[in-house]
Amino acid sequence: MEHSSRFFEQARRGMLVDFEMRVELPEHKFKDVRTLLRPEKPSSREVIGFYLVSIDVTRRKATMTALMQSQKMDALGRMASGISHDFNNLLTVILGNLLPLSERPESAAIKEEFLMPAISAARRGSALTKRLVSLARREQFDARPTDIGEAVREIYSLLQSSIPSTQTINLTQKSALPCAFIDRSQFEMAILNLALNARDATGGRGRIDITLAPYALPPAEAELSRLPAGNYVRLSFKDDGCGMSEDLTEKIFEPFFTSKTGGGSGLGLSMVYGFVEQSNGAIYVNSAPGQGSEFTILLPSVDLTPEEYIGPLLPDTSSDTTGEDPDRGIALLVEDDVDVRRALCRKLTATGFTVLETSDADEALDVLSVVQGITAVISDIDMPGAMNGVDLARRLTDSRPDLHVVLMSGKPGHLDKDIWPSDVPFLNKPFTQEELLASLGQRSRHTATEEVKNR
Repeated sequence: MEHSSRFFEQARRGMLVDFEMRVELPEHKFKDVRTLLRPEKPSSREVIGFYLVSIDVTRRKATMTALMQSQKMDALGRMASGISHDFNNLLTVILGNLLPLSERPESAAIKEEFLMPAISAARRGSALTKRLVSLARREQFDARPTDIGEAVREIYSLLQSSIPSTQTINLTQKSALPCAFIDRSQFEMAILNLALNARDATGGRGRIDITLAPYALPPAEAELSRLPAGNYVRLSFKDDGCGMSEDLTEKIFEPFFTSKTGGGSGLGLSMVYGFVEQSNGAIYVNSAPGQGSEFTILLPSVDLTPEEYIGPLLPDTSSDTTGEDPDRGIALLVEDDVDVRRALCRKLTATGFTVLETSDADEALDVLSVVQGITAVISDIDMPGAMNGVDLARRLTDSRPDLHVVLMSGKPGHLDKDIWPSDVPFLNKPFTQEELLASLGQRSRHTATEEVKNR
C-alpha cells in the first residue's frame, strides 16, 4: 500500500498514472500487477474519483524476461565462441613450445620450477575457454535417452563428498520417471554446480533437498515457458541458505556475475543455464532474502525430443604397435597462423610423421597434386581464400577417400551437422598428441606399450 499511495496522490492531482507492483500471495507466491489510474473530473475540473484497472502481467513479464535472458546469453555465447578461436591458437603455440622443453632431461630443475606451472596454467586456460564456449550452445552435445533418477543417484555420492560434514543433502524421488534426452556428462556437471552453489549460499551449514518427479506441463504454463506441453522430468534443488533479492535472481545466470564475496568465476550457474537450454528444457529460480533458494529444472521426456543426431565418430584405433614410433608417412598440415603451424609441425614430427606445410586450401590442393605418398591431411577450418577447411575436407573425401582427413579449430561452433562431412574427425585446439593420433586412427608409443603390459 505504501508503494502505491504516491501514485494515487498523483492521480488525485489530475495526472494519468500507470504503475507496476509485485503483490505477495499466500505460500510465498507473487503476482506482477499493472494498474492504470484515470481521474474523473466533472465540469469544475476537480478530481472527484478514479477509474481504476488492474491487469495481471505476471506471464507477460516472465516471458519478456526469459526472452531478454536468452538473447543476452546468445550474444555472449557468440562473443565467447569468436574469442576462443584466437585464444586457443595462442594456447596451442604456448603448449607446443613448453611441452618439448619439459621433456629434455637436462631441464629437470627448470621443469619443476618454471615449465610445469606454465603448462598447468595454459591447460587451465584451455579448460576455461571450453567452459566459455559451452555458453554459445555450439559445442558437440552428446544427447542420449537417460534415466534421470539413476544419473542423479550415481552422482549423489560425489555430491556428499563435495560438501562439508556440517551440511546435509537429501535426495527424494517421488515416483517412476520418464527418460530424458540429455548429455549425461553435462547434466552431472550441472548438478555438481548447483550443489556447490547451495553449499556457498548456506555457508557449508544447513540442508540441501533434491527432489525428482514426473511433471505434465499444461498448455498455459508451456506457453509461458516457451516449451511444448507434455511430459517432463522436474528436478528441484532447494537450500535453506541466505536467499537472494529479486535483482540478484535476474542476474545469476549471466556469465562472470557472482555475488560471492570470496571470489568465483561466475560461470557455474551460466553453465547450468546453457545445459538446460541445449536440452530444450527450462530453469526457474524462486528465492527471497533469508528464505533460501529453489532451482527448478524441467527436462523434456524422450517422446518430446527430436531424433538423436549421431555426430562423426573417430576412426578405429585397434591396431597394435610397440617399441619406437614407426614412420607414419607424410602428413600435410594446413594452417595459416605461422606460430601455430610451427608448434603443430613439431607435434606431428615427434609422432613419426614427415610433415609438409601449407597456409591455405588452394595451396594444399596444389601440393596434393604433385606430391605422392601423402596419407593424412590436418587442416584448420578458418583460413583465407575461397575455401575454408570444411570445403577442403568435403572435396578431399569425395576425390581422395584413401586420405585420413582431420579438421581442427579453436572454436567448436563449426560443428554444424548440416555442413559437416560425416566421416571427418574434429580436434579442438589445443589438443594432445594422443588426441591427434587417435583422430588419425593411430596410437602413441606410450599407449601401445601400456596395452602390451596389461595383457
